[in-house]
Amino acid sequence: MHTDHSGGIELIREETDIPVYIHEQASISINGGKLEHERNETFYHGFLKQCGADASIHKHAQRYREINWGKVHYIKDGDRLPIGDDWFEVVYVPGHSQSDILLWNPKTGDAFSGDHLVANMSVNAFIEPPYPGSTERPKPLLQFRDSLKKVRMLPLCTVYPGHGEVFINHLDGIDKRFLEQEKRFRFIREALKDGAKSVFEICKILYPQLKGKMIFLGLSQIQGHLDLLELNGEVEANERDSVFFYRLAQ
Repeated sequence: MHTDHSGGIELIREETDIPVYIHEQASISINGGKLEHERNETFYHGFLKQCGADASIHKHAQRYREINWGKVHYIKDGDRLPIGDDWFEVVYVPGHSQSDILLWNPKTGDAFSGDHLVANMSVNAFIEPPYPGSTERPKPLLQFRDSLKKVRMLPLCTVYPGHGEVFINHLDGIDKRFLEQEKRFRFIREALKDGAKSVFEICKILYPQLKGKMIFLGLSQIQGHLDLLELNGEVEANERDSVFFYRLAQ
């Protein structure tokens, strides 16, 4: 659940009592209050440290703000929502966030894709904290790739994204995302050829233009790719002084 899509809900609801629908995975963010906010802040501070970055420089401090959206309807994969004079099916597509959904009309193929599918833009799979009760954080790039494969099977026609232009032929866009990821895998392998590096050190090689608090974008992108490389046995991680260093598997 990202504020560039949800930040105006309270203002809209001041003008009209429209219903709010959101994936059930976001319920903890909406109802968790200040404790959930602090849990998130603690996680991201620790993540930056594990990457070898400096939270005092590279972390954007998020101030707590209570969410008051009135009555929220929580939805899940396979639910149906009325939009206009028709029904759209909910497709859960975690990856970019843990609460991402795509809405599609099986009769027309029309779809509202949010941030999951965006024409001519590489979507970042953001690192997020473990869900309450879990000790392991999600692996967002693995989720994102599974979600892309899932949506690739749908006969979509016209796609209305959360950013940019309306587009058709979602298959080409999905294939392009996979090719971009494969390119990053190659860059990371190349960066590790001369020895182990932290996520922050890899980030400085791959994304030298990122500075200050924008560093998180690169760290998240790289960590997601390292998750998959580690799962495939291509890299190994070792911890030194609370920082994880990755090297090519022997």
